[in-house]
Amino acid sequence: MQVLQQGRVLEGKDADNILKIMSNDQALKILRSTIDTPKSAWDISTASAIPLTQVYRWIRRLHNSGLVRVSGDTNESGKKFFMYQSKVHSIKVTLMPTTETLVELS
Repeated sequence: MQVLQQGRVLEGKDADNILKIMSNDQALKILRSTIDTPKSAWDISTASAIPLTQVYRWIRRLHNSGLVRVSGDTNESGKKFFMYQSKVHSIKVTLMPTTETLVELS
């Protein structure tokens, strides 16, 4: 199996990891929720009805896989906050007659 991610081909464990993430409903809700605008974990949680702890777990996994962009800043009172935005806008899976599968993320 190969995964083409923003022009890079990922193989083996990386490709398997991307497909496992894409098959999870919570991960997809987080990606859909953050396609257009960056959101805080709290905003994602309330909009998608996913517990906040699960949102943080999935964001960490999505970020480690290169599927979510994380940006941070400090508010007026000096408290840090983070915003999360999906790097994925489309997913294309091509099944080959052999055991090879091609996954393209853009």
